[in-house]
Order: sequence, then structure tokens, then C-alpha cells
Amino acid sequence: MLHVTADLVGDITKGISQFFSNAIGTTLNDLMHAITPFLAMIGNTPTAFTTGNPVVHGAWLTMVGVADAFLGLYVTMKIIQMMHGEATGTTHMPLSQFVPKVILTVLLIHASAFLGEQLIAIVNALCELVRTNVTDFLKQVNGGKLFDANQNTGLSVVLAIVFGISLVRVVFQAIKRIVFFNVLFVFSGPAFLMSLDLQTAPWFQFWFRTYLVTILEQFIQFLTFSLGFQFLLAIKQTGFTGFILAIAMLNLTAEIPSIMARFASSTGGSAPGLGSLVRGAVTAAALLF
Repeated sequence: MLHVTADLVGDITKGISQFFSNAIGTTLNDLMHAITPFLAMIGNTPTAFTTGNPVVHGAWLTMVGVADAFLGLYVTMKIIQMMHGEATGTTHMPLSQFVPKVILTVLLIHASAFLGEQLIAIVNALCELVRTNVTDFLKQVNGGKLFDANQNTGLSVVLAIVFGISLVRVVFQAIKRIVFFNVLFVFSGPAFLMSLDLQTAPWFQFWFRTYLVTILEQFIQFLTFSLGFQFLLAIKQTGFTGFILAIAMLNLTAEIPSIMARFASSTGGSAPGLGSLVRGAVTAAALLF
């Protein structure tokens, strides 16, 4: 009698466990299908959603028009100040210094869309290199081929719950990054205008740091995720150990935006001018390539 009762309890327990396992598996599968279209945004910023989007480009054109209007007012005011300085003998900026700054500012305002497109293309290319390295690594550890469905099952068991929670967080961060980039991109014209005057230059420098950090966030975050994924596969840990390592990998990936935000908010002492910021950006690009 006791033996029959124990078997019955075991069957009931097994049935309940199987029911919840199926329910969790179905929920996770539905969730993964829902976020699959957005997974590519972790390592790629589509131009159709950013610089190539008609709405975003239209907003950029509007803000460029606003920047041109304020630039005209600023130039008129400065010319009046120069004329007053010449008449009264007070200190003022020489015309030979003012004109090149205005020309450079005009060029940067109207080339800001091109600069944004090129920065996005560079970061996407860097992420593609990382993606290629991950693919080559998978082939090396799996006898020259990618993992098939049966092999993915073991890895999916370890990562299913993590991908059901933590990966959604990373995907939302990727979407938020694209939206924030669009905002910064639209204001690139007025931002370059603010670099023309010493009083508004700190606002330009803050925008410039935030702009670069937002663009580079994609590459740093995708590189962190890829290196963590390679490490997880290299050590071939499953079960509880693999589960903990997967949690650590995704949590670190999700912390990248907050870590990089510190660079955007830091001032670093005396603020550099437009020329030094442009030279710094060119030097950084040269180091990368």
C-alpha cells in the first residue's frame, strides 16, 4: 500500500514538474520569438532607423535650419562688436580669426549628417569583425562547423532562463541607444554652432562626449557580450556553473552603458576647444584602423 502511494505521489510530482517545465519553455520560446527581430540591434545600428530614416533626417534638416538662423544672428552680432571695437579701441576678436571659425562651423553643421553616418558605419564594421571572430571560434571548437540543433539544446538549457530575463534588458538598452542617438544626431547642427563661442562651448563639449560615447557603446557592449560568450563556450561549463557564468556575462554586458556614461559626464579639468576635440577624434580613428 505504501509502495503504491509513493509511486502515485511520485507520478503526481513528476506530472506537475513536467507541466511547469513545459509552461516555462513555451513562455521562453514565445518571448524569444518576440524579441528576435531586435536581437541584431545589439551589434548593429540600422541606418533605416537612424540617419537614413526620413523622419530623423527631416528633423535633422529642421535643426540645421535653426542653427543656420542663429549662426546668422551670431555673425551679425559679432561684426557689430568688431566695428564697435575698432571705433572705440576696445579688445575684440580679429576678423582673420573669426572668419575661419565661422567657415569651419558652417561646414561641420552641414556635414554633421555625413559624419554621423560614417561613425555608425565604422562601429557596425567593428561589430561585424567581432561577429566574424565569434563564428570562427565556434567552428574551431566544434570541428570546423557551427553548432547544430542538438548541440544547441544543451547550451540553451543553461542559458534559457538567463536569456529570458537578462537578454531582454540588453535588447531594451540597444533600442534605447538607437533612440538616444537619433536625438543627439538631430541636435548635431545646433551643437556644432555652440562650439563657435566660448560661453556655449562647454555645452558642445558635453554633446560631443555624449555623442561619441553613445555611438561607441554599441561596439563596447557587443565586444563584451562576444568575449563572454567565447569564454563560456571555451570552458565548456554547463549546469549550475554555466548558469552562474551566463548570468555574470549578461549582467556585465548590461552594465556597459552606465560605465560609459561616466565618461560623457566627466569634464576632465579645462575644457578643450573644437580643434582639439576634432584632432582627438581623428587620432582615435587612426589608432583603431
